[in-house]
Amino acid sequence: MSRLLAADPVLLAALCAGIVLRVWRFGDIPFGLHQDEASMAYDAYSLIHYGIDRNGFRFPVMLVSWGSGMYALASYLAAPFVGIFGLNVVAVRLPFLLSGVASIPLLYRLLADSFERRVARLGAVLLAFCPWHIMMSRWGLDSNLLPFVFLVATVLLLRSLERPWLLVPAAGAYALALYSYGTAYVTVPAFLVLAVSYGVVHRRWPRRTLLVAGAAGALVATPIVLYVLINNFGWESLETPLLSIPRLSGVPRYQTVGNVNVLSLDFLRRAADNLAQAGHLLRTQNDDLISNVLPEYGVLYWFSPSLGCLGLALLIGKAVRRQFQRSAFLLAWCAAALLLTPFLPLNINRANVALLPYVACVALAGALLWQYRSIAIALSLLFGVCSLGFAASYFGSYPWRASPAFFPSLVEAIRYASAQTAGEVCVTGRVNMPYIFVLFANAPHPGTFYRSVAYENPGAEFQRVASFDRYRFGRQNCPDSARVFVVPRGERGEFGRRAFSAKQFEYYTVLSDP
Repeated sequence: MSRLLAADPVLLAALCAGIVLRVWRFGDIPFGLHQDEASMAYDAYSLIHYGIDRNGFRFPVMLVSWGSGMYALASYLAAPFVGIFGLNVVAVRLPFLLSGVASIPLLYRLLADSFERRVARLGAVLLAFCPWHIMMSRWGLDSNLLPFVFLVATVLLLRSLERPWLLVPAAGAYALALYSYGTAYVTVPAFLVLAVSYGVVHRRWPRRTLLVAGAAGALVATPIVLYVLINNFGWESLETPLLSIPRLSGVPRYQTVGNVNVLSLDFLRRAADNLAQAGHLLRTQNDDLISNVLPEYGVLYWFSPSLGCLGLALLIGKAVRRQFQRSAFLLAWCAAALLLTPFLPLNINRANVALLPYVACVALAGALLWQYRSIAIALSLLFGVCSLGFAASYFGSYPWRASPAFFPSLVEAIRYASAQTAGEVCVTGRVNMPYIFVLFANAPHPGTFYRSVAYENPGAEFQRVASFDRYRFGRQNCPDSARVFVVPRGERGEFGRRAFSAKQFEYYTVLSDP
């Protein structure tokens, strides 16, 4: 990789710019912590210190999390950082920062192996300044690892055309993607059927290498396949000294989100709705989730959809030629990602496996237009102005705009409240899964949680905690004897004339009864 950087100053400049945009005020923006991020982080803490998740499963291949499952790869990657630096925002976000930075030269390598250097340079620059990729590199949503893992696997696949033995780690990496996000259950098998079939037809790998790679991929994938079987057929959890394959307490997320019953008439109706939603997402580049996108800048600015469609057309045109085309693997990635559209109501994080090839298609179209001087100048100016505008907004007003999704100052308020009494602490229910912020703030032994937890809706897709240990969640679950409350600022008036001392935090207040 160092030789690659030294050989191309454009790549080096793109990487330096990408690092600055991802590292500047890292840990401070976004302010606070998202509930999924806190969940991933506390399970990482539990795994590195105790070898179990918060529900008591030893090294599970899938985290039980809220009841419907959370993909475990992010927690395992965050665990060493949490072990070294402690349970804090910077430590749990580091795997996403590192994978985001590494994606820039990896995408360059993928495009350089598939096309000419101009396409690779444009791809690296586009990704370095891409709003979606900058944002996803700066916080810890478990699904944000899927594009990176898929990219690593595809770079290895392309490299295996010269060094066939690299097909073995490529197969392992594709199988590993199954542990990063549920959309991989569709995209990985679809991609492998297309890509491997194309390579076999053109005799790109020895038969023995194919067999070894298939065995390696199957070995890595076996635990997640067993997880799907256990939860589809209601079998008991499988627990061994080395790992656990849990039966979830709620309905698996992939069953409730996915349009999976392809034999029903309802599938066609839902598929049509999902396709319409995917088209809307492509046009607007906005899913109304402030954690994923700044609406005025989108995934890759307002002008990119037309360039992406042009690039996809160029990619298809290259692939239909009879002679072997390296770019066919990128087209297979596009096709596998597009296969998601009838099965899921897409938002940006559910569609994330499609977004790196989307950037690649924009780069391919840009390389074609680059030969026209006036168009090249116009696109460069447009891209530069939009990038400056995004950076000004993201590092300016965005943290306050995103505060409803990241609950800033809640962790600090909980820590303060916990220190005020050895008795019960009541935490507002006007927060998504408030109990996870208590676990993150205080880092108790996971046994303290799973031995004492009481759920309001046991067995639901998202199980709401009424209480655990000395903590109560929501006013309806707080006894009259409670003397310490964590509430949003502005909720103080709901306690009537009861005398409290109040400690103000940015968005929350701790009320203590003397």
